[in-house]
Order: sequence, then structure tokens, then C-alpha cells
Amino acid sequence: MPYGTYDCMGFGAVRSWTHIAKTIFDLTNGNGDKAIPMSIAEYYSGAKGPAVPRPAHSALDMRKLASTGFDMFGWEVELADYISELKSEITEV
Repeated sequence: MPYGTYDCMGFGAVRSWTHIAKTIFDLTNGNGDKAIPMSIAEYYSGAKGPAVPRPAHSALDMRKLASTGFDMFGWEVELADYISELKSEITEV
């Protein structure tokens, strides 16, 4: 693999934070409809101090990593597996 910096995360569709939150809520409690979308401006409107501005679209670029032949699972599969594992651990306690 060539030397350098690589973005690395699970492959899959780029999703909003709201979509990710809905997915997590659905996987844990089945209540994804409780996640309500909001704009960046709304999110930071209640900030007590200076907030670092966020870009409107900030997806990682996986092309460099993919060009090496490195293959990862999709983030949605990994998230579902992770939540399932957490739920199993909780029920074992």
C-alpha cells in the first residue's frame, strides 16, 4: 500500500446525521421517527460560545483506499452488528 493518509470508514451510502440517528433509534428501540432533522444553523443557535462552522456536506473520500484493493464492510451492516452485540451484552448482565 502506498504511503500516505487515507480516509477509512465503512463503505456505503453517504447519509445525514438525522438518517444515522433514525437508524440507531430504529435498531435500539424501534422509534426512529423521534429523530427530527435540523439545519446546522438551528443546531448551533443555542451554542453558549463560539462554534466551529461545519460544511454543509462533509463525506469522506474513500477512493484512495479503494484503489489499494482494501475492502471494508458497509457502515450500515457494521452499525447493525454493533448495536446487536451491545443489546446482547446488556441482556446477559
